Amino acid sequence: MFLFIQNGCEKRLQLNTSLDLKNTLKILYIFLAGVGVFFLNDLFILLGIIAVHLGLYFTIKNPKKSLRFLLKVKWFVLLIFLVHSLTGENDIPLLEIKKWGWVLALSYEGLYLGGVMGCKLIAMLMITQVVRFTMKSNDFVQGLTGLGLSASSAEIIDQIIDIVSSEKKKNAGGKGNGGGGGGNGKGGGKGNRNKGGSDPEEDKATDVLFKGKVGGIPKKLIGRLNFATEKFKNNPNATIASSALAITLIRMVKIAPGLPVAPGHKSILVFPLFINAILKSKKPFAGIQIGSISGILHFSMGFGKYGPLGILEFIIVGGVIDLMLKLPFKKTNLIYLMSIGAVAGITRIGIEILLAYILGISSAFFILFLPYIISQISFGIASGFISRAILKTNNNE
Repeated sequence: MFLFIQNGCEKRLQLNTSLDLKNTLKILYIFLAGVGVFFLNDLFILLGIIAVHLGLYFTIKNPKKSLRFLLKVKWFVLLIFLVHSLTGENDIPLLEIKKWGWVLALSYEGLYLGGVMGCKLIAMLMITQVVRFTMKSNDFVQGLTGLGLSASSAEIIDQIIDIVSSEKKKNAGGKGNGGGGGGNGKGGGKGNRNKGGSDPEEDKATDVLFKGKVGGIPKKLIGRLNFATEKFKNNPNATIASSALAITLIRMVKIAPGLPVAPGHKSILVFPLFINAILKSKKPFAGIQIGSISGILHFSMGFGKYGPLGILEFIIVGGVIDLMLKLPFKKTNLIYLMSIGAVAGITRIGIEILLAYILGISSAFFILFLPYIISQISFGIASGFISRAILKTNNNE
C-alpha cells in the first residue's frame, strides 16, 4: 500500500515538473521569438511567421481567444506604415504644389520598409498572444516562476487571479435590474442606470483633467483599496498585494470613464494607487514589485497593446515612482504629486517611443504622435489631484 502511494506521488511530481517545464519553455518562446522578429528585415519571412501563427490561432480551443489585440494597435501600425511610405523617392506622386515646388508622394522603398516595420510589430503580437491563448493565467505564473519569479509574487498573483475571477462572476451575475452585490461598493449589480447614456452623477476623468474636480473618485479608490486589503489581511505583503489587486480591478470597474480620443485616463487612477502603496510599504522599491505583479496580471489576462512589453512598462513606471518619492518634498504637495504623475505619464508612453526607435521611424512620426503624448502626460499631471486627496484622507488632514 505504501509503495502504491509513493509511486502515485512520484508520478504526480513528474507530471507537475513536466508541466512547469512546458510552461517555462512557452514563456521563453514568447520573449525570445517576440524580440527576435525585430531583427528580421525580410517582408516575406515576416508574413510567413504571421501566417503560421494565425493558423495556430485557429487550432486553439479557447473560448476566450480573440484577435482584438490587433485592433488595439491598428492606428500605431498605420502610422508606422504611412511615415515610412512617404519617405524616400517620389515614385507615386499624390499631391503637387508647383508654385512652392512641393510634392507629396509615396516611394516604393518606403512602402516596402513600412510593410516590414508594421509586420514586425504584428508578428511580435501574434507570437506572444497566440502562445498566451494556449495557457491559463496560473500556467503563465508557473512558467515565470521557472524563470526566477519570487515565491511571494507568484503567491500574490495566484490569489489575485482567483479574486478577479470571482469578481467577474459576481459582475456578470449582477447586471440588469437590481444591484446584486453587497454594500461598500463591492456588489456586481448595475442598479437602475440610465439606458440612454452615462449617469449624470458619474465622475469623469476629464473633469479632473480640465477642472481639477476629483468628485467621488478618491472615495471610490479607497473603497477598492479597502476591499483589496480585506482580501489580503493575513498576508505579510498585504500592502503590495492589495495595491496590485486594486490596479487590476480598475480594468473591470468604470470608476472614472474617460474619452476614447483621450488615451491615458486610467493613469488618473493607477498612479495614485502606486504612490499610496509605496508610501505605506516598508519594503525598498515596493513600486517595482507592484509593477511586475500588475504587469504580469495584465498580460496574462489579455490587457495591454504590446504583449510582454506591457510588463516592462508597469515595472519601469513603478521604479520611476519609487525614485521620485525618495525626493525630500512634502508628500501631499500638489505640485510635487503632479510632477510625479507627469514623469510617470512620460514613462508609460516610453514603450511606444522605444518601439518607434527600434523600428527606425523618422522624426515626423513624433509630430503626428504628439497629441497622444500630450494626452498621456496631461492625465498623469491630473493624477496629482487624486493622489493628494487619498494621502490627505490617510493622514486625516
